[in-house]
Amino acid sequence: MPIFEYKCNDCEKVFEILHLPGHNQEKKCACGSTNLKKLISAPFLPSSVGKPANDTTSCPGCDSTAANTCPGANACGIPGGCGGTA
Repeated sequence: MPIFEYKCNDCEKVFEILHLPGHNQEKKCACGSTNLKKLISAPFLPSSVGKPANDTTSCPGCDSTAANTCPGANACGIPGGCGGTA
């Protein structure tokens, strides 16, 4: 089900609204305002291992559990691994 992100132009709060099929719900902020701007959100990109494809918490090259423990850019020798570029 599509979830859309909005920003209130009155209080500047950013929030999400779940749009259910067949329900024409009023879009309004918790402050009561309907003066909203629809935002463009980054999509969730599932991968074959169950993590988002845009998750950068691990290194694909040296299998470190956290990207900040990698030895350095391309240190593992795999292009794009350890935070390096292809």
